[in-house]
Amino acid sequence: MADSKYNVIFQTLRQRIEEGEYQFLSLLPPENALALEFACTRTTVHKALSLLADQGHVLPMRGRGVQVIYRRRPLPSNSSSTFLLGGIESLKEAASRNGFSLQTRMLSLEEGRVEDELAERSGMSKGDRILLLRRLRLLNDIPLILDVNVFLKSVVPHLTKRIVESSIYSHLEKKLKVTVGSARRTVTVERATEEDTSLLHLGDMGCVVAVTSSTFDMDGLLFEYTVSRHSPIGFEFNTTARRLPASI
Repeated sequence: MADSKYNVIFQTLRQRIEEGEYQFLSLLPPENALALEFACTRTTVHKALSLLADQGHVLPMRGRGVQVIYRRRPLPSNSSSTFLLGGIESLKEAASRNGFSLQTRMLSLEEGRVEDELAERSGMSKGDRILLLRRLRLLNDIPLILDVNVFLKSVVPHLTKRIVESSIYSHLEKKLKVTVGSARRTVTVERATEEDTSLLHLGDMGCVVAVTSSTFDMDGLLFEYTVSRHSPIGFEFNTTARRLPASI
């Protein structure tokens, strides 16, 4: 119950921040006031605030409260979306958060096994049975992302076109009861391939932003490896950096 409550608080406060009800550099209401509003303990509120801080929306300040540091940068008319590097969310969730429509077109879905090259790139074990999925993603009817996903069949035994073109993560979490733990991401800029050029809206840009992700469940099992090739037109990644301990 507490877990669902903290998520409701997190989602509500994030929406208020992103819609400008709590403005940039303002202070959130005190934890006591939020606990009273949401009829919960301060511990539950604190958990929600910690998640907001992890996503770069707020900054807890000792003795002063929690300050809003999120500021949505005005985007030009040809922009697509802002994606979080520091949080795990489905593209459907990201599109909704940004106020864009999303269409997903399944290009192919095949079964196979992890071979040497994929094992080297992904960290998956050679010989593991996998599902290999390719999807084209359209934001506001513009083809902007080419996704290649590899799922372990031991975790994701079956996918359908309906699931693929709706929300795989919703299927994972609600139907398969998979708890997503963490993801390791690498972002590179690469020369566009012939396939990129034929499928994505690149304008006169000859490159794509490639986001490679290795996703683990709560038991530390690497169950998904994804390469997302994004059009760089009007594209923005967002994360929050924290000072590391100084090296000696």
